[in-house]
Amino acid sequence: MASAIKIRVEARDPAKNKGTGTRVSRKLRASGKIPAIVYGHNQAPTTISVAKESVLEMIKKQIHLVEIELNGVSETVLVRDLQWCHLGKDILHLDFARVNADESIETEVTLDIRGTAPGVAEGGLLAILKHSVLVRCSAGSIPDSIKVDVSGLGLGGAIHTHELVLPAGVTAVGEPDQLLIHVTVPTAAVEPEADTPSMPVVIKAERKEKAE
Repeated sequence: MASAIKIRVEARDPAKNKGTGTRVSRKLRASGKIPAIVYGHNQAPTTISVAKESVLEMIKKQIHLVEIELNGVSETVLVRDLQWCHLGKDILHLDFARVNADESIETEVTLDIRGTAPGVAEGGLLAILKHSVLVRCSAGSIPDSIKVDVSGLGLGGAIHTHELVLPAGVTAVGEPDQLLIHVTVPTAAVEPEADTPSMPVVIKAERKEKAE
């Protein structure tokens, strides 16, 4: 199960972030910090900044819960959204939601694909349609990932949401028959039928009648 990591954050002045806040955000990122916001539990949203190193650690370890410390006060938050630039290289912003450890929440959890599908050796292709699933559980019981064993998938084999092996207290949200992974069956190349050659059209020259 996921455990909260502790990180220190700094407060930001909302008055300096009117409009898009693009200029201020760029300065923060240039200084090695990522702009973020904390909201929820009927409290006023708090704008903060997080050290880039801490954010990268969260991503690497697939952290969902974070215990942030701001001005000597700690609170547990859930990573709700992480925004990247259009190239997917730079982190632009984070959203944190205040939670309690025993509070029921919904969050995306990554699928950890394990094993080798026999159907691939038979010429099939392992198609991963979903890399994560939405689950419901207590905030303190979020799985780090959900292991999915594909070693039993032959040609045409598939895994659906209801076939996932989930930890106790964790349930999948959404359509139980949603297709997550399958081994596609190769289709034989269909050669186009040869066209029947058409007879050439002979254009005859008009014959002039001899004048009598």
